[in-house]
Amino acid sequence: MKQATEDLNIDQTHTKLLNLGLLLDVFVPAVLFSLGLFLRSQAVGAKSSEGLDILLWILLGVSAGEVLAIHLIKKKILFTQNMPKVKEQSVSLEQMFLRSTLILFSLSLSPAIYGFVYFLLGGMVERFVLFIAITLLCFL
Repeated sequence: MKQATEDLNIDQTHTKLLNLGLLLDVFVPAVLFSLGLFLRSQAVGAKSSEGLDILLWILLGVSAGEVLAIHLIKKKILFTQNMPKVKEQSVSLEQMFLRSTLILFSLSLSPAIYGFVYFLLGGMVERFVLFIAITLLCFL
């Protein structure tokens, strides 16, 4: 009976984490993209400013660094052999997973926010989509 309860708890936790990830890394970038297109249709950021290419490369570099950081965090935190030691602490395994995935999903969302800011400053829509694609790549 205890095994069935633990399996149910793991399934519920997994469902919570998946829903959180879909909300942060799929729904929010879609809303940002829609909002960006709406603002562009209202002539916000329609004129490209100088120095935008430098900003693009800086933001792409930061996004690439975050992709690497997300990979390392996933490898270090979520797949360590020290998972049973968490039970000795006051933090439950579910809370640890929720906390670490919230951090990972928030880091994954940041390239979409960078793309939104870049787009509002006068960037091209294709490059905004590139930042959203980086967000979706980080979600995987």
